Amino acid sequence: MKTVLKLAASAALCLGAFARPALAEDNIVKIGVVAAESGSFVSAGHTLPAGVGLAVKQINDAGGFKVGGKTYKLEMVKRDDRTDIATAIAATQELVRDVKVQAIFGSETHDFTLAMAKITQPAKIIHFAGNSTLAKILTPDSVKPGGEDHYLFQSEPQEFQRSGSTARGVLTLLEPLLGFKPKKSVMIVGNDATGQFLSSYYFKALKAEGQDVPDIIFYPPDTTDFSPFLTRAKSLNPDIIHFWYNGDSTLTALPQALELGAAKSYFLFGVDPGIWKEKQLSADVPVAMSCVPVCWGESSNPKAKTYFDAYFAAGAPHGVTSSVSLLYHDYVHFLVEAWQKADSFDPDKTVEALLSLHHQGVVSDDLTFNPTHQVTHATEVCAAAPGGDISCSMQQPPAEAPKS
Repeated sequence: MKTVLKLAASAALCLGAFARPALAEDNIVKIGVVAAESGSFVSAGHTLPAGVGLAVKQINDAGGFKVGGKTYKLEMVKRDDRTDIATAIAATQELVRDVKVQAIFGSETHDFTLAMAKITQPAKIIHFAGNSTLAKILTPDSVKPGGEDHYLFQSEPQEFQRSGSTARGVLTLLEPLLGFKPKKSVMIVGNDATGQFLSSYYFKALKAEGQDVPDIIFYPPDTTDFSPFLTRAKSLNPDIIHFWYNGDSTLTALPQALELGAAKSYFLFGVDPGIWKEKQLSADVPVAMSCVPVCWGESSNPKAKTYFDAYFAAGAPHGVTSSVSLLYHDYVHFLVEAWQKADSFDPDKTVEALLSLHHQGVVSDDLTFNPTHQVTHATEVCAAAPGGDISCSMQQPPAEAPKS
């Protein structure tokens, strides 16, 4: 990883002469998307251009937007990183140097985003990424004017917030379906940088809710036979097995868990109830699901149906993680609002505007960035009862991180 980041930094130095994006020509403003439209992370990757593309269409169909007395429209330029970090770096370099985008959206993968930021930030490109893991680098020093991440924005809540709201929602929804208060949870997690990071927060969140949580069980990311991990989990006699974080892997593991009778209930992170219904899945025990951040198959959010009707009508597939698109869609509208408030495409004025605005989005009626460029909003959690009935609720995040 350090070698890759050095390559990205070297690429950034080579871009020095191209550091500023070109002024919009022919009243067209170009924005870039880098995402995995092929490779192992495609289930989340394809949602980025779909969400950004829908926002671009909505803004252009409404007549565009005015900055400096001129009316502009957006053009999305997307690149497939093929779930390969070197490809993501090359794509970002091209978008900054050759395409001269005003902003970049992506990637959905933590280490890819860090590498991309080594290029976007020296070039003063506004960069949105839906990675809760960015808390590692977004600090008061790094985001201040002149800081190395001044133009980088995290479009997903901090992980202690997302994990906290998710854990509380899962336990709240499963308790009445189980008929008793669950006390013991086992986590089964994909063993990569993102899985390790996310699970560390969810582990603490479950502990904060009073759960007895043994050590996390990690599996290699390409696992298809989960029986060794499930057998170990079953031996711990859990009330709930929590699967994190790849929805495709989770849907492979769940039928094996049900056949083995590994737990009294299950939680599937990042699996939409819409997929549960379309695949005609069922279980003889309760199964909770969470969406990142709002569900399309079943939702308590009044704006969700309108959004997802338009999202799927535009050609996006019904995916396990289609809701991830909202970590990008809302922020295209947010960015345009910032340009309008700043009355300029100047990146420093744009950052000031982004930090001052309260934006009405699909995810929330009051989207704001905190001083370290991180957003806060609720997470939707659902639960399927044995027999198929599904209930959902929006879970608000905790105000503070649990103590270690």
